[in-house]
Amino acid sequence: MKRSTLPSLICLIVFICSYETSHSSNHPDANDVNQINLTKEYSTIDINDLAVHDPFILAEPNTQTYIIYQGYAPSRRRNAAGRISENAGVIAYTSKDLVKWEGPRLVFEIPEGFWADRNAGPWAPEVHKYKDKYYLFTTFHQWGERDPNSWGGRKINKRGTQICVSDNPLGPFKAIGNKPHTPDGEITLDGTFWLEDGRPWMIYCHEWVQITNGLIKAIRLKDDLSGTIGEPITLLNAADFDWVDKDPGAVTDGPQFYRTKNGTLAMLWSSHSKHNLYAQTVAYSPSGKLAGPWKHPVKPLLWDDRGHGMIFKDFDSRLLLVLHRYFRMPRTRVQIWEIEDAGDELRIKKQILGSP
Repeated sequence: MKRSTLPSLICLIVFICSYETSHSSNHPDANDVNQINLTKEYSTIDINDLAVHDPFILAEPNTQTYIIYQGYAPSRRRNAAGRISENAGVIAYTSKDLVKWEGPRLVFEIPEGFWADRNAGPWAPEVHKYKDKYYLFTTFHQWGERDPNSWGGRKINKRGTQICVSDNPLGPFKAIGNKPHTPDGEITLDGTFWLEDGRPWMIYCHEWVQITNGLIKAIRLKDDLSGTIGEPITLLNAADFDWVDKDPGAVTDGPQFYRTKNGTLAMLWSSHSKHNLYAQTVAYSPSGKLAGPWKHPVKPLLWDDRGHGMIFKDFDSRLLLVLHRYFRMPRTRVQIWEIEDAGDELRIKKQILGSP
Protein backbone atom coordinates (compact mmCIF):
# COMPACT_ATOMS: atom_id res chain seq x y z
CA MET A 1 0.00 0.00 0.00
CA LYS A 2 1.34 3.44 -0.92
CA ARG A 3 1.89 5.56 2.19
CA SER A 4 3.38 8.68 0.66
CA THR A 5 0.32 10.93 0.68
CA LEU A 6 0.60 14.06 2.79
CA PRO A 7 -2.09 13.11 5.36
CA SER A 8 -0.52 9.69 5.89
CA LEU A 9 2.93 11.21 6.27
CA ILE A 10 1.65 13.74 8.82
CA CYS A 11 -0.06 10.97 10.80
CA LEU A 12 3.11 8.89 10.67
CA ILE A 13 5.26 11.73 12.01
CA VAL A 14 2.80 12.51 14.80
CA PHE A 15 2.54 8.82 15.75
CA ILE A 16 6.31 8.28 15.84
CA CYS A 17 6.85 11.48 17.84
CA SER A 18 4.29 10.27 20.37
CA TYR A 19 5.81 6.79 20.48
CA GLU A 20 9.36 8.10 20.92
CA THR A 21 8.23 10.36 23.77
CA SER A 22 5.95 7.99 25.63
CA HIS A 23 7.29 4.51 24.87
CA SER A 24 8.88 4.33 28.29
CA SER A 25 8.78 6.09 31.61
CA ASN A 26 12.49 6.53 31.16
CA HIS A 27 12.51 9.30 28.56
CA PRO A 28 14.18 12.44 30.00
CA ASP A 29 11.78 14.24 32.34
CA ALA A 30 9.12 11.53 32.21
CA ASN A 31 10.03 10.37 35.72
CA ASP A 32 8.62 13.69 36.98
CA VAL A 33 5.13 12.14 36.72
CA ASN A 34 6.05 8.76 38.21
CA GLN A 35 5.04 9.64 41.77
CA ILE A 36 8.48 8.34 42.83
CA ASN A 37 10.54 9.89 45.61
CA LEU A 38 13.87 10.24 43.79
CA THR A 39 15.96 11.13 46.81
CA LYS A 40 18.95 9.39 48.34
CA GLU A 41 16.75 8.28 51.27
CA TYR A 42 14.91 5.04 50.57
CA SER A 43 11.16 5.04 50.88
CA THR A 44 8.56 2.27 50.99
CA ILE A 45 6.17 2.00 48.06
CA ASP A 46 3.14 -0.27 47.83
CA ILE A 47 2.89 -2.27 44.63
CA ASN A 48 -0.38 -0.50 43.86
CA ASP A 49 1.65 2.70 43.50
CA LEU A 50 4.70 1.19 41.79
CA ALA A 51 4.95 2.98 38.43
CA VAL A 52 7.51 0.90 36.56
CA HIS A 53 7.36 0.62 32.79
CA ASP A 54 8.70 -2.63 31.27
CA PRO A 55 9.11 -4.37 34.67
CA PHE A 56 11.63 -7.14 35.27
CA ILE A 57 11.81 -8.94 38.63
CA LEU A 58 14.87 -10.90 39.73
CA ALA A 59 14.11 -13.34 42.56
CA GLU A 60 17.44 -13.55 44.41
CA PRO A 61 17.50 -16.84 46.39
CA ASN A 62 20.59 -16.05 48.48
CA THR A 63 18.86 -13.18 50.26
CA GLN A 64 15.21 -14.20 49.59
CA THR A 65 14.76 -10.78 48.02
CA TYR A 66 12.88 -9.63 44.93
CA ILE A 67 14.48 -6.85 42.87
CA ILE A 68 12.70 -4.78 40.23
CA TYR A 69 14.67 -2.56 37.85
CA GLN A 70 13.80 0.74 36.19
CA GLY A 71 15.56 3.30 33.99
CA TYR A 72 16.27 6.67 35.60
CA ALA A 73 16.71 10.15 34.13
CA PRO A 74 17.59 13.15 36.33
CA SER A 75 14.71 15.59 36.35
CA ARG A 76 15.44 19.05 35.08
CA ARG A 77 12.68 20.29 37.38
CA ARG A 78 14.34 19.02 40.57
CA ASN A 79 17.22 20.65 42.33
CA ALA A 80 20.50 18.76 42.57
CA ALA A 81 19.93 17.77 46.21
CA GLY A 82 16.78 15.88 45.23
CA ARG A 83 18.40 13.72 42.59
CA ILE A 84 19.75 10.19 42.90
CA SER A 85 22.42 11.09 40.37
CA GLU A 86 23.34 13.96 38.08
CA ASN A 87 23.34 11.46 35.22
CA ALA A 88 20.89 8.90 33.90
CA GLY A 89 21.17 5.24 34.79
CA VAL A 90 19.27 2.32 36.27
CA ILE A 91 17.59 2.19 39.68
CA ALA A 92 16.20 -0.72 41.67
CA TYR A 93 13.59 -1.43 44.33
CA THR A 94 13.73 -4.42 46.67
CA SER A 95 10.99 -6.40 48.40
CA LYS A 96 10.57 -9.41 50.64
CA ASP A 97 6.90 -10.03 49.82
CA LEU A 98 6.24 -8.44 46.38
CA VAL A 99 3.87 -6.00 48.09
CA LYS A 100 6.06 -3.43 49.84
CA TRP A 101 9.06 -2.15 47.88
CA GLU A 102 11.99 -0.13 49.18
CA GLY A 103 14.08 2.24 47.09
CA PRO A 104 15.03 3.63 44.77
CA ARG A 105 18.76 2.88 44.83
CA LEU A 106 21.14 3.60 41.98
CA VAL A 107 22.68 0.43 40.49
CA PHE A 108 24.18 1.89 37.30
CA GLU A 109 25.14 5.41 36.27
CA ILE A 110 26.03 6.28 32.67
CA PRO A 111 29.75 7.12 32.84
CA GLU A 112 31.60 10.03 31.31
CA GLY A 113 32.71 9.33 27.74
CA PHE A 114 29.97 6.76 27.18
CA TRP A 115 28.54 6.43 23.66
CA ALA A 116 24.96 7.19 24.77
CA ASP A 117 23.43 10.37 26.17
CA ARG A 118 24.06 10.80 29.91
CA ASN A 119 20.71 12.53 30.51
CA ALA A 120 18.55 9.94 28.72
CA GLY A 121 17.13 7.20 30.92
CA PRO A 122 17.72 3.64 29.67
CA TRP A 123 14.74 1.52 28.62
CA ALA A 124 13.67 -1.93 29.83
CA PRO A 125 16.56 -2.83 32.18
CA GLU A 126 16.80 -6.46 33.27
CA VAL A 127 19.41 -8.48 35.19
CA HIS A 128 20.43 -12.11 34.61
CA LYS A 129 22.79 -14.28 36.64
CA TYR A 130 25.37 -16.07 34.49
CA LYS A 131 28.58 -17.79 35.63
CA ASP A 132 28.42 -16.27 39.13
CA LYS A 133 28.09 -12.72 37.88
CA TYR A 134 25.09 -10.50 37.21
CA TYR A 135 24.52 -8.99 33.78
CA LEU A 136 22.41 -5.92 33.13
CA PHE A 137 20.79 -5.70 29.68
CA THR A 138 19.31 -2.29 28.88
CA THR A 139 18.64 0.01 25.93
CA PHE A 140 20.55 3.29 25.63
CA HIS A 141 19.91 6.30 23.40
CA GLN A 142 21.66 8.81 21.19
CA TRP A 143 18.89 11.36 20.96
CA GLY A 144 21.00 13.76 18.93
CA GLU A 145 22.25 11.24 16.37
CA ARG A 146 19.66 10.24 13.81
CA ASP A 147 19.15 7.50 11.22
CA PRO A 148 18.37 9.25 7.90
CA ASN A 149 17.14 6.02 6.26
CA SER A 150 14.20 5.33 8.57
CA TRP A 151 10.83 4.52 7.09
CA GLY A 152 8.69 7.55 6.22
CA GLY A 153 11.69 9.81 5.76
CA ARG A 154 11.84 10.94 9.39
CA LYS A 155 15.25 10.83 11.05
CA ILE A 156 14.83 8.58 14.08
CA ASN A 157 16.99 8.78 17.18
CA LYS A 158 19.47 5.93 17.41
CA ARG A 159 19.33 3.39 20.20
CA GLY A 160 20.71 -0.03 21.04
CA THR A 161 21.04 -2.60 23.83
CA GLN A 162 24.29 -2.96 25.74
CA ILE A 163 25.35 -5.36 28.49
CA CYS A 164 26.84 -4.33 31.85
CA VAL A 165 28.30 -6.55 34.57
CA SER A 166 28.54 -6.68 38.37
CA ASP A 167 29.29 -9.12 41.18
CA ASN A 168 26.09 -8.01 42.90
CA PRO A 169 22.50 -7.79 41.57
CA LEU A 170 22.32 -4.30 43.11
CA GLY A 171 25.48 -3.17 41.38
CA PRO A 172 27.37 -1.11 40.81
CA PHE A 173 27.26 -2.31 37.20
CA LYS A 174 30.00 -1.51 34.71
CA ALA A 175 29.42 -1.37 30.97
CA ILE A 176 31.15 -4.05 28.88
CA GLY A 177 32.82 -1.99 26.19
CA ASN A 178 31.60 1.32 24.80
CA LYS A 179 29.15 0.42 22.04
CA PRO A 180 25.85 -1.45 21.75
CA HIS A 181 25.92 -5.23 21.58
CA THR A 182 23.16 -5.09 18.99
CA PRO A 183 24.32 -4.86 15.35
CA ASP A 184 25.69 -1.62 13.93
CA GLY A 185 23.17 0.22 11.77
CA GLU A 186 20.11 -1.32 13.43
CA ILE A 187 17.81 0.72 15.69
CA THR A 188 17.03 -1.77 18.43
CA LEU A 189 15.57 -2.14 21.90
CA ASP A 190 14.58 -4.62 24.63
CA GLY A 191 17.54 -6.98 24.43
CA THR A 192 17.28 -10.04 26.68
CA PHE A 193 19.36 -13.10 27.57
CA TRP A 194 18.91 -16.81 26.89
CA LEU A 195 21.10 -19.91 27.14
CA GLU A 196 20.63 -22.57 24.49
CA ASP A 197 22.69 -25.75 24.87
CA GLY A 198 25.02 -23.80 27.17
CA ARG A 199 25.62 -21.05 24.60
CA PRO A 200 24.56 -17.48 25.41
CA TRP A 201 22.27 -15.54 23.07
CA MET A 202 20.80 -12.07 23.03
CA ILE A 203 17.29 -11.68 21.66
CA TYR A 204 16.14 -8.18 20.77
CA CYS A 205 13.65 -6.12 18.77
CA HIS A 206 14.61 -4.46 15.50
CA GLU A 207 12.53 -1.29 15.71
CA TRP A 208 9.53 -0.75 13.44
CA VAL A 209 10.40 2.97 13.21
CA GLN A 210 13.38 1.98 11.07
CA ILE A 211 11.97 -0.91 9.04
CA THR A 212 8.15 -0.38 8.96
CA ASN A 213 7.26 -3.68 10.63
CA GLY A 214 9.16 -4.70 13.75
CA LEU A 215 11.17 -7.93 13.96
CA ILE A 216 12.38 -10.06 16.86
CA LYS A 217 15.91 -11.31 16.26
CA ALA A 218 18.47 -13.47 18.05
CA ILE A 219 22.26 -13.24 17.90
CA ARG A 220 24.92 -15.40 19.51
CA LEU A 221 27.02 -13.86 22.27
CA LYS A 222 30.62 -14.61 23.07
CA ASP A 223 31.05 -16.81 26.11
CA ASP A 224 32.07 -13.83 28.28
CA LEU A 225 29.27 -11.68 26.78
CA SER A 226 31.85 -9.15 25.55
CA GLY A 227 30.48 -9.16 22.00
CA THR A 228 28.49 -11.10 19.43
CA ILE A 229 29.21 -13.97 17.03
CA GLY A 230 27.93 -14.10 13.46
CA GLU A 231 24.76 -12.60 12.05
CA PRO A 232 21.34 -12.42 13.72
CA ILE A 233 18.47 -14.74 12.86
CA THR A 234 14.86 -13.53 12.65
CA LEU A 235 12.35 -15.22 14.95
CA LEU A 236 9.20 -13.32 13.96
CA ASN A 237 7.74 -10.39 12.05
CA ALA A 238 4.95 -8.53 13.87
CA ALA A 239 3.13 -7.87 10.59
CA ASP A 240 2.31 -11.59 10.28
CA PHE A 241 -0.41 -11.50 12.95
CA ASP A 242 -4.03 -10.44 12.37
CA TRP A 243 -4.53 -8.88 15.81
CA VAL A 244 -1.52 -6.52 15.51
CA ASP A 245 -2.11 -2.90 14.50
CA LYS A 246 -0.07 -2.28 11.34
CA ASP A 247 -0.85 1.40 10.87
CA PRO A 248 1.62 3.06 10.50
CA GLY A 249 3.82 0.05 11.37
CA ALA A 250 3.75 -3.16 13.44
CA VAL A 251 5.49 -2.91 16.82
CA THR A 252 7.62 -5.58 18.52
CA ASP A 253 8.45 -5.14 22.22
CA GLY A 254 9.76 -7.06 25.20
CA PRO A 255 10.84 -10.59 24.19
CA GLN A 256 11.25 -12.86 27.20
CA PHE A 257 11.73 -16.64 27.40
CA TYR A 258 10.57 -19.53 29.56
CA ARG A 259 11.02 -23.28 29.09
CA THR A 260 7.91 -25.28 29.96
CA LYS A 261 7.91 -28.56 31.85
CA ASN A 262 7.77 -30.58 28.60
CA GLY A 263 10.67 -28.69 27.00
CA THR A 264 8.68 -26.30 24.83
CA LEU A 265 10.30 -22.88 24.54
CA ALA A 266 7.83 -20.05 25.19
CA MET A 267 8.57 -16.53 23.98
CA LEU A 268 6.62 -13.67 25.52
CA TRP A 269 6.38 -10.51 23.43
CA SER A 270 4.11 -7.48 23.11
CA SER A 271 2.58 -5.26 20.47
CA HIS A 272 -0.32 -2.86 19.93
CA SER A 273 -3.67 -4.33 18.97
CA LYS A 274 -5.92 -2.89 16.30
CA HIS A 275 -7.67 -0.91 19.02
CA ASN A 276 -4.26 0.69 19.78
CA LEU A 277 -4.13 -0.98 23.18
CA TYR A 278 -0.99 -2.76 24.30
CA ALA A 279 -1.27 -6.56 24.46
CA GLN A 280 0.78 -9.40 25.96
CA THR A 281 1.16 -12.43 23.73
CA VAL A 282 3.26 -15.59 23.62
CA ALA A 283 4.71 -17.87 20.94
CA TYR A 284 5.87 -21.49 21.27
CA SER A 285 8.76 -23.46 19.82
CA PRO A 286 7.94 -27.18 20.38
CA SER A 287 11.50 -28.05 19.32
CA GLY A 288 12.73 -26.08 22.32
CA LYS A 289 15.08 -24.12 20.03
CA LEU A 290 15.29 -20.43 19.21
CA ALA A 291 15.26 -21.32 15.51
CA GLY A 292 11.74 -22.73 15.93
CA PRO A 293 9.55 -23.32 14.08
CA TRP A 294 7.36 -21.01 16.16
CA LYS A 295 3.63 -21.50 16.71
CA HIS A 296 1.41 -18.56 17.54
CA PRO A 297 -1.99 -18.57 19.27
CA VAL A 298 -4.76 -16.70 17.48
CA LYS A 299 -5.21 -14.30 20.40
CA PRO A 300 -2.79 -12.78 22.94
CA LEU A 301 -2.59 -13.92 26.55
CA LEU A 302 -3.83 -10.55 27.89
CA TRP A 303 -5.32 -7.49 26.20
CA ASP A 304 -6.61 -4.20 27.59
CA ASP A 305 -3.39 -2.17 27.65
CA ARG A 306 -1.18 -4.73 29.40
CA GLY A 307 2.22 -5.97 28.27
CA HIS A 308 6.01 -6.21 28.32
CA GLY A 309 5.84 -9.13 30.73
CA MET A 310 8.35 -11.64 32.10
CA ILE A 311 7.99 -14.88 34.03
CA PHE A 312 9.59 -15.73 37.37
CA LYS A 313 8.98 -18.06 40.31
CA ASP A 314 8.40 -16.63 43.76
CA PHE A 315 9.89 -18.19 46.89
CA ASP A 316 6.75 -20.28 47.31
CA SER A 317 7.36 -21.79 43.83
CA ARG A 318 4.37 -20.07 42.25
CA LEU A 319 4.81 -19.29 38.55
CA LEU A 320 4.18 -15.57 38.09
CA LEU A 321 3.93 -13.11 35.23
CA VAL A 322 4.84 -9.48 35.91
CA LEU A 323 3.89 -6.79 33.40
CA HIS A 324 2.79 -3.19 33.27
CA ARG A 325 -0.82 -2.04 32.94
CA TYR A 326 -1.44 1.16 30.97
CA PHE A 327 1.20 2.00 28.42
CA ARG A 328 1.37 5.71 29.10
CA MET A 329 2.58 7.45 32.21
CA PRO A 330 1.44 8.61 34.72
CA ARG A 331 -1.12 5.76 34.78
CA THR A 332 1.42 2.94 34.33
CA ARG A 333 1.44 0.44 37.19
CA VAL A 334 2.96 -2.98 37.89
CA GLN A 335 0.67 -6.03 37.87
CA ILE A 336 1.51 -9.61 38.87
CA TRP A 337 -0.52 -12.56 37.57
CA GLU A 338 -0.38 -16.21 38.54
CA ILE A 339 0.00 -18.48 35.52
CA GLU A 340 0.02 -22.22 34.83
CA ASP A 341 2.62 -24.24 32.96
CA ALA A 342 0.49 -26.72 31.01
CA GLY A 343 3.43 -28.15 29.08
CA ASP A 344 2.36 -27.20 25.57
CA GLU A 345 1.17 -23.76 26.60
CA LEU A 346 1.00 -21.15 29.36
CA ARG A 347 -2.39 -20.37 30.89
CA ILE A 348 -3.46 -17.28 32.78
CA LYS A 349 -4.99 -18.06 36.18
CA LYS A 350 -5.64 -14.78 37.98
CA GLN A 351 -4.19 -11.43 38.91
CA ILE A 352 -2.78 -11.59 42.43
CA LEU A 353 -1.06 -8.21 42.97
CA GLY A 354 -1.11 -4.67 41.67
CA SER A 355 -3.76 -2.13 40.88
CA PRO A 356 -6.62 -3.08 38.52
